[in-house]
Amino acid sequence: MRRMLTTAFSIFVALGLSAFAQTASSPSQNLIRYHHGDNFAWADAQFDDSAWPEAQNGSFTAPAHVADGFFWVRAQIAIPPGAQDPLAIESQTIEAVPNVQEVWVNGHLIGRYGDFPPHARPLVPPQMLVFDIPAGEARPGTVAIVALRTWNVPADRSLRLVRSHPDPVNVQFSIGSAPLLHALATEAEDRAWLRFWPQFSIALLFIMLGLAVLALGIWTRDRRLLLCALWLVLMPAYLVFGSLLSLLVGVSAPILYTAFLVVNAIGMCVAVEFNWTVQGFRDRIFRSADHLSWIGLTIGAVFSTNWMHPGALVSAGMYTEVWLLFVFNLITSGAELVALTGRGRNRPIAAAMLLISVGYVLRIVGNPVNFDWLGLNFFGAAFYLSTLFIAVLLMRQTWMTWRKSEDLRVEFAAARGLQQQLVPIALPAIGGWHMEAAYEPAADVGGDFYQIFEQPGGSALIVVGDVSGKGLTAAMKGVLALGAVRALAESCPTPACLLNGLNHEMVKAADGGFITCICAQIFTDGRTILSSAGHPAPYLNGEELQIGGGIPLGILSNTEYSETSVQLRAGQSLMFLSDGVLEATNSAGELFGFDRTAAIARHDAYQIAHAAKQFGQEDDITVLTLAFVPTTG
Repeated sequence: MRRMLTTAFSIFVALGLSAFAQTASSPSQNLIRYHHGDNFAWADAQFDDSAWPEAQNGSFTAPAHVADGFFWVRAQIAIPPGAQDPLAIESQTIEAVPNVQEVWVNGHLIGRYGDFPPHARPLVPPQMLVFDIPAGEARPGTVAIVALRTWNVPADRSLRLVRSHPDPVNVQFSIGSAPLLHALATEAEDRAWLRFWPQFSIALLFIMLGLAVLALGIWTRDRRLLLCALWLVLMPAYLVFGSLLSLLVGVSAPILYTAFLVVNAIGMCVAVEFNWTVQGFRDRIFRSADHLSWIGLTIGAVFSTNWMHPGALVSAGMYTEVWLLFVFNLITSGAELVALTGRGRNRPIAAAMLLISVGYVLRIVGNPVNFDWLGLNFFGAAFYLSTLFIAVLLMRQTWMTWRKSEDLRVEFAAARGLQQQLVPIALPAIGGWHMEAAYEPAADVGGDFYQIFEQPGGSALIVVGDVSGKGLTAAMKGVLALGAVRALAESCPTPACLLNGLNHEMVKAADGGFITCICAQIFTDGRTILSSAGHPAPYLNGEELQIGGGIPLGILSNTEYSETSVQLRAGQSLMFLSDGVLEATNSAGELFGFDRTAAIARHDAYQIAHAAKQFGQEDDITVLTLAFVPTTG
C-alpha cells in the first residue's frame, strides 16, 4: 500500500512539473521549417531557411522510400526568462521508429543520438530526447535557432509504396531547465510503460491459456489442438512485441527488426497451418501459395531492414515485402470467405479471423481505428477478439475430447476385467503337475487366452488360443470363444471333440476373423493328448513337438481335428506359446524365431515372455509351461 501511494504521489508531482514546464517553456515557436536531404550549412544560425516548406502544426511529409533518408528541421525557440542554468533542449519526434538525430543550437552541435551513415547505427528513440546545452550557448529570455538533423532507415519509409499520404513526421522542441526536462523525460518513459501494462496483461492471460491448451494437445496428441495452442501463444506475443518496439530505448534497428521478423515468420506459418487444418481445406495450391507469400515477404524484409542505404536491393525488398503481404492477406481472406459460405466449416472462427484482415486493411490505408483506453488499434483488437473466440471454442472442444477419453478409459477398465477372464492370474493345482503362465499384451488388452478346466479323476483340459488382430475387438472375440469352450467342456471332454465343437460355433459367428487354438488333456500319470487348430506347436523338453496343425477355427465348418498322444516322464516339461513369441522382431528386422525359442523353451514362463518382449514385441505374447512332477505315495 505504501509503494502504491508513493507511486501515485510521484506521478502527481510529475504531472505538476509537466504543467509547469508547459507554462514556463511554452513553445513560442514562430515557425518550423523542414527540408529533405543533407547539408551541414543548414546548421548555421545565419542560414536563410525562408525558402523551406513550413510544417503544419509541427508535422510534415517523411522522405520518399527512394530518398537517402535525411531531413532537417529548423525552428526559432524562445527560452523562458525564468529558466535557470543549466539549460537543456528537448526534442520530440513523434515516430517510434529507430533513427539517428543531431541537435544544433545557434550553430553549435549540442548532442547526437545514434550514428549516421556510412556506418549507420539507428536506435529506438526515447519518448523525449533531452540534450544538455553547454553554458553560454543559450541564455534565458532570448530566442535560440535550433536545427535538427535526422536520418531514418529505409524500412520505415516502405508505406510510401502503398499510401498516397503516409503518416507524417511530427517534431516539437522546448528549451528549459535541464533537471526539469530530464525529470519530464523520465516521467514520459514511465507513462509509456504504464500504458503498455494493460495490453501486456491481456497478452499474458492469452499466453497462459495457450500453454494450458498446448499441454492438453500434447496429452491428447491432437494436431488441431497443438496448432490452436501455438496460435494462442504466438499471436499475443506478436502484438506485445509490436508495442514493445517503441519502448526498447537504445536498441539498434538490425537487432530489433531481426527479432520481429523471426516472431512474425513463425506467427504467419502457424496462421496458415491453423487456418487450413481447423477449416479442413484440402486445396494444396493456395496453401502452398500462402506459405510462399510469407516466406517471400520475410526474405524481402530482411533486405529492406538490414541494408542501411537505399538502392535497387532495398527497393526490391520493400516492394516484395509490401505486395506479398497483400497477397498473403488476400489468400487468407479468401479462405475465410470460403469457410463462411461453405458447409462443414468452422464459420465462427472464419468470421473472427476475417476481422484480422479487415484490421490490416484499415492500418495500411492509414485509418487504424485506435482504442486509446486499451492501447490498441482495430488490427490488434481483432487479433485479441479472434483469439478469445478461438480459445472459447477450443476449451469446449478440449472438454469434449477429455470426456471422450474418459469414456474410453472406462471402457478399457471394463476390457481389463474381461482380460482377467481370458488369462486367469491363479492357476488350479492339478496333481502331479506344476504350472506357470505369463501374458504380455501388445495393447491395453489383447486377444490371447488360456484356460484350465479340471475333470473328474484328476485329469484336466487345457486350452490356449490366439484371436486374429489386437486390442479390444480381439479381446471381445476371445471372451466369446471362452464362453463357447466353457459350454462345450462337459459335453466334449477330449481335445479334438472340443476343437470340433468350438470351430462350429466360431463359423456361426461369421465375423471374418479366425482363432488359432491348441487343446491338451493331461493325466496324473503324465500322459498328454494334444489337438491343434493352426496354433504353434508346443515344446517338449526344449524340442518342438510334431503334431497335426489343422485349420484355424472359424474358417471351414466341416473341419475335423486329430489328436496326438505323448507320455511325459518325471521332470519333463511342456511349453505352450502364442505366435507373439516367434514373431517378435528387433530393430534390424530379425524375427525371434524357432531357434531362439527352442534355446529358452525349458526356462520358466516369465523368462520366456520377457525375452521375447525385450527382443521387440509385435503381438500379444502368451507362455504356459507345464512340468510333470509326480507325487510319491
